[in-house]
Amino acid sequence: MELVLVIAQIIALLCLSALCVYMIVVLLRVRDTLSNIEKDVREITSRALPVLDNMEYITARVKGITDSIDDQVMAVRDSIASVKQVAENVVEMERKVQERIEGPILETVALVSAVFKGMRTFFDRVRA
Repeated sequence: MELVLVIAQIIALLCLSALCVYMIVVLLRVRDTLSNIEKDVREITSRALPVLDNMEYITARVKGITDSIDDQVMAVRDSIASVKQVAENVVEMERKVQERIEGPILETVALVSAVFKGMRTFFDRVRA
């Protein structure tokens, strides 16, 4: 029975040794994989930094452009408001001129028309 236990212990130790060798191989592969990942991360970082710097520059330029556009839009709005005010003033002036002049002009036209009618009637009677 002792011999069976010794053989079982030897088999168990051989299995444990094989497992340790396998684990060493696996750990070496994991280390290589992690080393490759580290290299890739470094490469990505080295390539990403200029891109990020460029994006920062582009973002600053876009912000400047949008600020300029906002200023231009405000200037256009102010100009439109000024043109609108001028148009309203012209309409108001036209209305006032029309109120002041329309009555006298209509009276003058009526007077001239009456004078011509009177003259035509006079000449028609003189001829007849």
